Amino acid sequence: MGDGHGQVTSVFYVDNIPIRVFKNNTKIGVMYPKQAMQIEGSLWDGSDWATDGGQTKVNWSAAPFHAHFQDFNVDAGPLKTSNNINENCYASDYWWNQKKYWTLDHNQQKEYEKVRAKYMNYDYCDDRERHPTTPPECASNRI
Repeated sequence: MGDGHGQVTSVFYVDNIPIRVFKNNTKIGVMYPKQAMQIEGSLWDGSDWATDGGQTKVNWSAAPFHAHFQDFNVDAGPLKTSNNINENCYASDYWWNQKKYWTLDHNQQKEYEKVRAKYMNYDYCDDRERHPTTPPECASNRI
């Protein structure tokens, strides 16, 4: 999403529910993607630190684990070969540049909060052991 002035927020949706919001915080010195991105799925074991502070362990007896993607679609701007974001991504004819997409509406905000409460086991913004000084983007990424 854009604000018409180069300020971009990336929102990832699953079944039209926002599951991840990544704000452009370059004004406060936080890096923001300026090159082509890709979506990957991976399985990793963070049960010694990422799951309820290491209290919940992976149940490896449930393996093998499978992920299935169906009706997968990505809406994004065109790829540019240089390291700069393609200015065409900010064009008004893309749906995500319409003002109503610049922020989450009330219902999307509620859905996003539900997803975070139900599925998020770890947030580096709350990890004072690994990050004694809260990273600068954490305050503005709280919606």
